[in-house]
Amino acid sequence: MNFLTKILLPLFTILFFTNSIFAQQPNILLIIVDDIGVGPIPNYEPNSTKANMPHLEAMMDEGITFDNVWSNPVCAPSRANMLTGKHGFRTNVLNATDLATLSQDETTLHEYIEQSSNGTYSNSLIGKWHLGGTGMNPDYDYPNDSGIEYFGGIMGGGVSDYNDYDLVINGQANTTTDYITTKFTDLAIDWINDQNQPWFCWLAYNAAHTPLHLPPTNLHTQGNLPTDATSIANNPLPYFLAMIESIDFEMGRLFDNIPPSELENTVIIFVGDNGTSQAVIELPFPANRGKGSLYQGGVHVPMVVSGAGVNRANEREDALISFSDMFSTMVELTGTPLSQIHDSYSFAPLLAAQGDGQRDCMYTEVSSGGNSDGWAARDETYKYIKLDNGGQRFYNLIDDPYETDNLLPVGTLNATDLAAYEKLSNHFDVISPVSDLEKEMIGFKIFPNPAGDNLFLEMENFEKQYFYIFDISGKEMKRGEVTFENETISINDLNAGMYFIQVGGEVKKFVKE
Repeated sequence: MNFLTKILLPLFTILFFTNSIFAQQPNILLIIVDDIGVGPIPNYEPNSTKANMPHLEAMMDEGITFDNVWSNPVCAPSRANMLTGKHGFRTNVLNATDLATLSQDETTLHEYIEQSSNGTYSNSLIGKWHLGGTGMNPDYDYPNDSGIEYFGGIMGGGVSDYNDYDLVINGQANTTTDYITTKFTDLAIDWINDQNQPWFCWLAYNAAHTPLHLPPTNLHTQGNLPTDATSIANNPLPYFLAMIESIDFEMGRLFDNIPPSELENTVIIFVGDNGTSQAVIELPFPANRGKGSLYQGGVHVPMVVSGAGVNRANEREDALISFSDMFSTMVELTGTPLSQIHDSYSFAPLLAAQGDGQRDCMYTEVSSGGNSDGWAARDETYKYIKLDNGGQRFYNLIDDPYETDNLLPVGTLNATDLAAYEKLSNHFDVISPVSDLEKEMIGFKIFPNPAGDNLFLEMENFEKQYFYIFDISGKEMKRGEVTFENETISINDLNAGMYFIQVGGEVKKFVKE
């Protein structure tokens, strides 16, 4: 293959993919499952106890199984990432409790598709919302006011009883006793079959979120287990597997109830929203490194894509995929070119042909008020974790996929390890440009980085002006006047973490140790 062919072939692949998808205008069915990491999913490592999922395995046979998909450690930030294409520190959706409301100033995926397709696509969000409108005075219109054309589901993060909950449909709430996994499927079937134009259906099951229980017998293969709380607490795993199997059963019923020609023109994406709950995660993932943690057990999730435009059958894909990438990808599936926006990089071309993904590294974060709070970054080989309590971890995921061997301290790293450590821990190349906060211009320099009690600022074209220091959420932490060409800024009052310093219209990132 000559040089020109190497350059043009990927371009033609991308253009052909975008144009063919645009001509077909496929439907998009996004299926999100709750608190299910890679462990219990068939055909994923590790070789732990697997749920029986024939319909998902059929998707694998017909499509692509993705091996390096990262979510956030908890559900609301993961959903916000997909819905906006932005990291949580930009939207301030950073946990599942007090920082779980998505501002209605954000442009959601549904709104973007509505605008970019000129109304060609109808859209829905069925199932779990968990991005605002809950509380003492719930706002049941919150999903619709966030750009969702049809909403039918639950407002919060879960239900206390899968057979007794408040179901909200377009702003109206009513108590329902239908088994919730089945009910969400019924809503999806009814909505899809009511459409007379291309559609985008976001179907978010709340299974297998707690409370663990035994679903109706016809939905699983785990047998007649006792249903009392003590039995479930003493042996929770089969109940968890039964709940996963109930999703697969309902997925099959959904597929069977979409007309064959309609289903044939539908892209189906199956993905977990975060890692497996710590109560049921299995070795080699330690119990404290599941959902809620920045370790692989908390953020490595399954994703399978099949259907219209997916030309790779029974293949695996090791490209790095972040949850924020769902945004640009699904926009491109509708026929609108959008290779990158915000923190989102489209992987749509990978559905048509094998190639290199756009990412060389990824980022995730959590701020739930515990010892697991912090952020993590990874490239194809290495992973860095920085905890808010000052702890650092650095792993080679190729040699050590279950993170048992922390390569730190820095003095023990070889040259290759050290280069990766410096990139992931200091330079934050994982954070893509959204605003001026990421513009690495050359009007001033800062050092050292990471910094201790003082940050030194060197101006290249000196003029008197102000500096501003912001934390990772964009909150201003410090300001002052730059009065000399070489300025010393005291930062001993800042907590350890990542910050941005702005001078004039230029911004740089630094880490306070």
